Amino acid sequence: MNEGRVEELRIKIPEGFTTLRFYMYSFLNLVEAEKHEIGQYIVIRSKDLLRALIDGFRIVREIVERQRNDQTLSRLKLDTLPMSGNDRKVFMKLCYELGCELDLVQIFGAYSDILGSKSIDNLRKGLEKFDIVAEGYSLPSIFKLELYGLTRTTLFKDGFSIDPRVSSDFLLLMLAGYILSRVGRARIDERNWVSVHVFPTELAWSKSCWQRLHEELSGLWRGVRPTDALTLFLLAKLWNLLKDEPHNLLILGVADPSGRKPAAIDMSINAPLKDIYIRAKDKLNLLFEQEWKKDIFIRLIEKALDTRQQNREIAEKFVKLLFLSLQGDTRALEELLLLSSRLEVAISQIRQKEPPGREILSIAKDARIIAKDLLMLISQNHFS
Repeated sequence: MNEGRVEELRIKIPEGFTTLRFYMYSFLNLVEAEKHEIGQYIVIRSKDLLRALIDGFRIVREIVERQRNDQTLSRLKLDTLPMSGNDRKVFMKLCYELGCELDLVQIFGAYSDILGSKSIDNLRKGLEKFDIVAEGYSLPSIFKLELYGLTRTTLFKDGFSIDPRVSSDFLLLMLAGYILSRVGRARIDERNWVSVHVFPTELAWSKSCWQRLHEELSGLWRGVRPTDALTLFLLAKLWNLLKDEPHNLLILGVADPSGRKPAAIDMSINAPLKDIYIRAKDKLNLLFEQEWKKDIFIRLIEKALDTRQQNREIAEKFVKLLFLSLQGDTRALEELLLLSSRLEVAISQIRQKEPPGREILSIAKDARIIAKDLLMLISQNHFS
């Protein structure tokens, strides 16, 4: 490569493949390069593009190794690749091409070695096309979440199929984005779990902040509903990052593929963290200025998210009022303080020391403390 020469790659993602685009955002936000979009293409530029991509894959491989070595994370099996029978055929074919076992650490290690010997021109051929027919790979179900429901119908005996083909290079960039987005697991009811995926909605995160986001959110989540509670949970967990780089996020709860069952989206929410940060920065600064206050906030939110939490509906009601209060709804804040105070007094007079009384008392007390702090801030601003 000539000194000063800028290399360019164009990655084609046709309209309708929203999940693929977000997987690509997830990986590329980890790559040190200039990035923008032109129509159906994501364009990346750098003076040493191969090195930037290899560094990105190295970080993904390190993340998988960390998940494998961490006892808490290893129980969630985030270091493994969920797949249906059909998906397995695709990944076995990929591993045969790479010359490695069906193991994420080996896959990313083998591809990094191969990438180091490739030319930009060779890589460009595998990324600028999306309809590679003969030698291409079918997309595993984790990469066509929004399409699968469109490929089967009760009106036809065997349904019909959409089978886009991609290169191994494209598949591996998607796989890296998948690993980065899949930050944890959450219970949605007594029997069912989902993998939690956190996506950037733009190519705007710095490499360091996107990597820190993954570290902050990795692990077991209390739950993913209701939407208000999940948004507030993310605000609290990512507060230090948002102060540097406020961005919105997309959260998916995905039922993992297994056997004959493909991957499927269970829930999807847009988390407008940047928008709420801008509107509620002073209020949130007050709530998070001391660690014990932040702990109270998170504790209340997690009780609203936890499907096994006793008296969850009370926590949900308080969190909804809290969400509205942070948006500037003074009436909701007054109602939150009134209801939580009355409930705290009522439970205290009963003097129940065991659940459910103790749990309700904790929920009411936490909500009352938060509401009181917010109301004091509003009063100070009113008289200043």
